[in-house]
Amino acid sequence: MKNLRKNPIFSGVTADDIEKMIVCFEAEKKFFHEKQTAYVYDVGCQKVGLLYHGCVSINRLNADGSLDMLEYIEDSGIFGAAFSFFEHDDEFIVICEKDCAILFVDKSHLTKRCSNACAHHSIVIENLLTFMSKKIVNLTEKVDILSHRTIREKLLCYFRLQTAKTGKNFFQLPFSFLALSNYLCIDRSAMMRELKRMKEDNTVKVIDKNIFLNTPKY
Repeated sequence: MKNLRKNPIFSGVTADDIEKMIVCFEAEKKFFHEKQTAYVYDVGCQKVGLLYHGCVSINRLNADGSLDMLEYIEDSGIFGAAFSFFEHDDEFIVICEKDCAILFVDKSHLTKRCSNACAHHSIVIENLLTFMSKKIVNLTEKVDILSHRTIREKLLCYFRLQTAKTGKNFFQLPFSFLALSNYLCIDRSAMMRELKRMKEDNTVKVIDKNIFLNTPKY
């Protein structure tokens, strides 16, 4: 319950009311191991996932069977809201990047008012709308990154966005370099070669997953 209270969808809702809502929502808690598929969003899928703990990646399935990572979601995150509320033709796969505990809620329980017309239900709806607005901002960032033509430009754009969020000239990569290449929609080997060149010309410094950006942020 402690982790659920951190979830943005329950911001402003007491622990007691969260417990009541879980029952009202007919929520289902499931556990997954690392690399397991937690959910597949295709036509008609209407589940929203709330992370108790763990990390998941949201991946689009391409026609050739390859996956493009769209998003990486950590503890107390939410996934599936956009896929559940809007029609789409693509198939999206949620993969556990670590062992996960996930609470699944059908979208209908989030949108319809319960018979008691609970005030906290209205708060959850407002929180969900705010959350989805932030998702649009994240999508805009992804479009900005992918609009760059070269691997170096995509890497620098991503690095600058991350350092802007930390307010410093460095940040910790939240996932593996393989996941980063998937997120940027580029070949991993080509990306690592470019990173090596960037380190050699002192554009960046890489220590484990810590990325230090030495170029000015625009």
